[in-house]
Amino acid sequence: YRKGTGQEKKDFIGAQGLSGPAPRDLIYRFQRTSPIAVSPHDPPVVYMGSQYLHKTTDEGVTWERISPDLTADKPQYQGPSGEPITRDITGEEHYSVVYAIQESPLQAGLIWVGANDGPVHVTRDGGKTWTDVTPKDLPPDGRIQNIEPSPHSAGKAYIAAYRYLLGDDKPYIYRTTDFGQTWTLLTTGTNGIPADYPTRVVREDPVRAGLLYAGTQYGMFISFDDGAHWQPFQQNLPATPVTDIAVVDNDLAVSTMGRSFWVLDDITPLREVSAEMAKAPAHLFQPRDAYRMRYSTRFGFGPQSPDEPEYIPPGAIVDYSFGQEPAGPVTLDVLDAQGAVIRSFSSDTGRPRVEKTAGMHRFIWDLGYAGPAGGGGGTGRRSGGPLATPGSYQVRLSAGGWTDTKSFHVLIDPRVAKDGVTQADLDAQLALSLKVRDAISEARAALARVRQAETTAKGAARTRLEAIDRQLATDTASAVRKSA
Repeated sequence: YRKGTGQEKKDFIGAQGLSGPAPRDLIYRFQRTSPIAVSPHDPPVVYMGSQYLHKTTDEGVTWERISPDLTADKPQYQGPSGEPITRDITGEEHYSVVYAIQESPLQAGLIWVGANDGPVHVTRDGGKTWTDVTPKDLPPDGRIQNIEPSPHSAGKAYIAAYRYLLGDDKPYIYRTTDFGQTWTLLTTGTNGIPADYPTRVVREDPVRAGLLYAGTQYGMFISFDDGAHWQPFQQNLPATPVTDIAVVDNDLAVSTMGRSFWVLDDITPLREVSAEMAKAPAHLFQPRDAYRMRYSTRFGFGPQSPDEPEYIPPGAIVDYSFGQEPAGPVTLDVLDAQGAVIRSFSSDTGRPRVEKTAGMHRFIWDLGYAGPAGGGGGTGRRSGGPLATPGSYQVRLSAGGWTDTKSFHVLIDPRVAKDGVTQADLDAQLALSLKVRDAISEARAALARVRQAETTAKGAARTRLEAIDRQLATDTASAVRKSA
């Protein structure tokens, strides 16, 4: 806290002893997890919630209260926490406090606030006027756990609430398209999210409107139609509450209750999913650009322990799907800007192998050219080649008579560029590396020919010696008969 300057009402918030007093006696009720939100329009502007909404325009040097009490503030709930069994004197857990704050990314001053005892409020003028927009069919006293202003429409927003602490396990996700005047319940209990799965968080994809991600008490769900239908999106996540979700640089980050953070790399294929695509026999998704990088996928040394983070292998991510398993082999070719194949993979031979079963698959090209020939295995196993340089590339997927090609870019590592390495440097490095690779291939081929010649010569000599031995044996036997 700052020392008073005569403007105490603007200089501090929460400057009161919290240990022991009943919430009704506090000037400000702050939870130990008091929400803090940074304005997406002006970073020095920060919002913080007690039972009011507080705002700073100078990164916390001074504060002002910009709302009335935004909670239900029922008197019967404002006694000391824990009563009548065990009184909580830590002052950490209060009912009737602001629990969720979000400013619209599209409209400055459009701020949504939810409380942990049920109400939802919105202001469209930066806090001058507030409107209670709590969904009429949302039962009272529940926690507004999360508010998601749409990144596509200013009047659109979502809320996720739960009431399982009150013995109600129903999921509550709502959507409004008119600044909260009306709400639509998106979790009926029969449209994908079970009726006994409390909901903690909902997010809308920043690129595809209506693509929703939801975290519940028992895992992840996804909707491709703005919440009309949901389907499980658990994948390999542990069975634990999903507490928050964020889409960052086309990756989906998830926090869980006690089971670590998880990242689903590259969710751009989800934005392509459609009814038409689902009916197609095969589909090649548009790859996102890849950075030319080298790094280890391991955090430590030795066997990987369960508590170590996992890292996606470096390279270009290629996603594809099959409606049903193709009858013949599947090939995946990587082509340069001129259309020449620089790497080829198959479902039949080599490693890594291209998966061909029905459903979605992910393949990662390590950005390497084929390595030297003659090292054993087929083309797909010729790893260890030089890295591709930044530029334009294509990936071609073929299955039976079906084929499709998509273009993408390989980008220079910004750290390498910062060190002064140029495209010309990398092109020269690749040219030299390919010459070295081809020289190794030629040397291996020559060695193979020498060994073959040696084997052939040894075989001929062995055959000659065996013939001589047979002739000697025949002559010896003849001589013995004559002497007898």
